[in-house]
Amino acid sequence: MKQIYLLRHAKSEWDEPYDSDLERTLSRRGKEQSKALREYLKESRFEFDQCLVSPAERTQKTYTALRKEILRFPKPELREGIYDADKEDLLFLIHGLSSSVRSVCLVGHNPGLEDLGSSLLFGETVTSKFQKFPTASFLGLSFSGDSWKDITWGSCQLAVYWIPGQIGKE
Repeated sequence: MKQIYLLRHAKSEWDEPYDSDLERTLSRRGKEQSKALREYLKESRFEFDQCLVSPAERTQKTYTALRKEILRFPKPELREGIYDADKEDLLFLIHGLSSSVRSVCLVGHNPGLEDLGSSLLFGETVTSKFQKFPTASFLGLSFSGDSWKDITWGSCQLAVYWIPGQIGKE
């Protein structure tokens, strides 16, 4: 069995000028979201064998906030391809994972993460089936196969869906 965790970065800062979108960091609200997510994940005992993170400042800061107190989480691996990825790009990335990896966390952006999660659960869709996939959302999917290459649209089951400020579904 394989586990895929999708984590959308916490709320980013829009009030400050940045030379590029990659440089935008977390807002005060984003830092609060990261803290709430960290508390949830600390209690939930989720584990990842590998964590792939977009090179954007806000994704790195989100994951760093989690690892601050959750030492069981692996060091992040920055992957440039996550930054502007669509669901096909992200699925290609998943297909390339080593067979020894049992669980992976992707820390990235919308609409790519939301579209990926929706399509892995419900099949290839034109629009997301999620009513809401806000910043700092955490989605866990299970795949009953043994190979990452066998994951296709509609082949996963929901394991967890947590939204900041709400009770998560497990």
